[in-house]
Amino acid sequence: MALDDVQTYCDNGIWKTRWRNSTEPFSAGRNKHQQISQGATVAQWYGVDHIVINPDGTVAEHNSYRYRREPEAQAS
Repeated sequence: MALDDVQTYCDNGIWKTRWRNSTEPFSAGRNKHQQISQGATVAQWYGVDHIVINPDGTVAEHNSYRYRREPEAQAS
């Protein structure tokens, strides 16, 4: 399974977290800091990037946790 980055964003005043290419959040509600923490935790678990988007659409943070991923097995 290919893993995608995690994105935390604000939608109509509600902070949400989703897989970057998904339209559905896997976490919503709470406040901004709790959603950012949730997104960072999931990104760390899966070894992907966590991107925080400001309400105006600009990138506030972009943190990479890819160094934590196990190297993929190479075919011999």
